[in-house]
Amino acid sequence: MGEETKKQFGEVIRQARRDVRPPMSLRKFADKVGMAPAYLSKIEVNQDRPPSADKVEKMAEILGLDKFELLKLANRVPTELAEAFHKDARAPEFMRVAMDSGLTPAQLQELIDMNKAKKPK
Repeated sequence: MGEETKKQFGEVIRQARRDVRPPMSLRKFADKVGMAPAYLSKIEVNQDRPPSADKVEKMAEILGLDKFELLKLANRVPTELAEAFHKDARAPEFMRVAMDSGLTPAQLQELIDMNKAKKPK
């Protein structure tokens, strides 16, 4: 799922489903994800919105795709991030402060990298 051509969520799912070995039928894939085949069909031809984050994560798992890239393409928030956001009342304020900080993407990445380096493994 590179950036060379911006594919839509449905196109990526349909292609990945066909590319797995052995290829997976739409019905079988829909059953594995836990959704109606008719809904999946509409998603694949971009006639319906992507499903919820948990379904997108399941799709990524089944198809061997990066869940964060697929969630971004689906315009969904990772389940663990949503849970963390609701678990701590300070999380929304933290996000507002971070967004309004004026930090460049490189500076934000530096903060992320510094935090990762501090965590015990």
